Amino acid sequence: MRLLLYLYIVVSVFLLSCKNINIGGGKSEGVIEYDIKYLQSEKENPLISLLPTTLVYKYKDDKIMQKIEGWMGVFHLAGIVRLKENYKAGYMKILGEKYVFETTVDGVSFGYDPYNKMVLKPVDSTKIIAGLKCKGVEVYLNDSTKPSFVVYYTDEIKIENPNCNNPFKEIKGVLMEYRMTFQKIPMKITARRVSNESVPEDEFVVPDGYQHVTLEKMQEVINNLM
Repeated sequence: MRLLLYLYIVVSVFLLSCKNINIGGGKSEGVIEYDIKYLQSEKENPLISLLPTTLVYKYKDDKIMQKIEGWMGVFHLAGIVRLKENYKAGYMKILGEKYVFETTVDGVSFGYDPYNKMVLKPVDSTKIIAGLKCKGVEVYLNDSTKPSFVVYYTDEIKIENPNCNNPFKEIKGVLMEYRMTFQKIPMKITARRVSNESVPEDEFVVPDGYQHVTLEKMQEVINNLM
């Protein structure tokens, strides 16, 4: 009897522990880390070797923050969304210069090149990415009858409007594998880790010292850099 009771306790503790580390189940706070793979070679674009290889996506209730850093911290680009406040911002730091562009949730996002004539079609394809089951969506561009690529998203992370700051606003789940272009540089972004860790509120606020500028000014700075 004691042996059975002991086994019951051990199994219960194990199951509860697994439950606590499970990233699904509607958790509304956490961090996703993505690997960035550039779809150009260094020969095609010498800048590739200097560009960031990690994207960090943090979320908490109705708030989202995503950022990349490169050139040994010299370059920092981030976006913030606070849905209930209808607030969206893109901010960047380059060689000590700091700029921020603010708009509404439905306003133009900074940091992504737009896709022309994009059509999304769900498919039966599924795959496991970073431990989560993901559904596939074919992406058709420029009136093509063949998909340009497939993106994958998960319903196991509960974030309202998770893609309001990227070109895939129609997809209601969290993107786990997708493609984008930045300054005409194509890249593939794949989640490698998802964590339920707590995220401080100040992650969703633009730090002090950033100069408010127009979207055109932000683009001009990036053009001069790249």
